[in-house]
Amino acid sequence: MTASLQKLAGDFARAVGQGNWPEALEACDGLLVIMPDHAGVLYNRALVLKELGRHEERIDSLARALACDPGHSNARFELACAQMDKGLFQEAAAGFAAHLENQPGDGDARLNLGQCLLRLGRAGEALDHLRAAQEKTGTSDTAAALATALRETGDLDGCEAVLEDLGPGPENAALRLKVMTQG
Repeated sequence: MTASLQKLAGDFARAVGQGNWPEALEACDGLLVIMPDHAGVLYNRALVLKELGRHEERIDSLARALACDPGHSNARFELACAQMDKGLFQEAAAGFAAHLENQPGDGDARLNLGQCLLRLGRAGEALDHLRAAQEKTGTSDTAAALATALRETGDLDGCEAVLEDLGPGPENAALRLKVMTQG
């Protein structure tokens, strides 16, 4: 490894460790001068851009990472997340589905795919993904998404049962009320 490459890699690690995102981006950009087609650097650059709120550039960097390495599963997942964040639900759903072909046990990808399908008005298609996510993660986010899909498909008893499993507490009471009164 050349001295400048080592220095830039060290600068990047230090900046990330300190949460200094502008400096981390500068180090990434320096690494890309040396290794312009390195999928890992492009992926890490996209993560830094996310922290900086620069979403268009984040999407571009992830697309470039996948062009360099189509099998980069983390880049595929993050690209779908970036598309979801931008409201590009059809593209994000396709990205999460592609990611799940290689990582079928990824509960976060299942939740995100289910949420995209809900946003696209395809609650019936979302159910299996959201059930799998709920089994895998069991979080209130997955329960809320699953309950919403059940409500949207007309299964109000199933919706109520999922919400009941959330347990007591003001946050869960508010979540139950939100899910039951929307739609």
